[in-house]
Amino acid sequence: MNDAVTAQLHFLPRSQTGGPVRHVDLRSRSNGLGMLEPMDVRVMNARGHPDLGLRTSGFELVHSPSTVTDFHDCERVMETYYGECKAIAQQLTGAQATFTYDHIIREPGVQHSGGGTDGSQRTTGVERGGGYIGSVHMDYTDNTTWGRYLALHGERVPQGATRVYALNFWRPLSPSADDHPLAVCDARTIRAEDLQETMIYGYGAANYSWHDLGIETFSVAASERQRWYYYPSMTPDEVLVIKSFDSEGVVGRSCPHASFAHPNPKGEPRRSIELRVLCFCW
Repeated sequence: MNDAVTAQLHFLPRSQTGGPVRHVDLRSRSNGLGMLEPMDVRVMNARGHPDLGLRTSGFELVHSPSTVTDFHDCERVMETYYGECKAIAQQLTGAQATFTYDHIIREPGVQHSGGGTDGSQRTTGVERGGGYIGSVHMDYTDNTTWGRYLALHGERVPQGATRVYALNFWRPLSPSADDHPLAVCDARTIRAEDLQETMIYGYGAANYSWHDLGIETFSVAASERQRWYYYPSMTPDEVLVIKSFDSEGVVGRSCPHASFAHPNPKGEPRRSIELRVLCFCW
């Protein structure tokens, strides 16, 4: 496949894996983030690979134009875009119940946390995870539970669900995403020894649902086994769906990801929106 590039991703040093859960509080100046290792990685063109998909590699590109024209209209995004992504999630997983309450718009150096606990949109900078995230990570772990998150919004985990997924919907808002695209790792090439559980508090603005609850994430160390991909020339009519959680096991079924500076950037700086849909299946 053409369009493979060599890109720099930032990994956790392998010497820091395998220990107790790390705790990072972005509300503190001494937040415990630690040092990351920049490494050159071959990132392959994912387009046209029949072996890649949500149920195999943990990610899938979907052509699905949105009817939303102004993604900074928080009310419109919550009323319309949330429903559009839930519909895609139901098609991909067969979920009978879906929930989402938060979205994030990323621009250079800032992020806009929308919806959440008060339905507003608030802006934060790089100190709270804003801008492009170049550190390789996984959004959730096998220890993630959903009761506290749903309780914030007056809901509870549906009884009788036999499988739970969390899907991350990543969509460019700029004409293309080729200056800072998203690299995704084939979930099948990840092993437990590559990972370190990291609990993050204070992410995003104060209205972000996980801000005070804390998010169980995995930081990721590099391995020659890992296979990295991206979708060149993504447009706002496409959405990259990433499996972030699977109740049958996160490791090997959900995929690490990170933004990278394209060595031959095209177009204007990338703007994008992401939201996560929680899916319950019977």
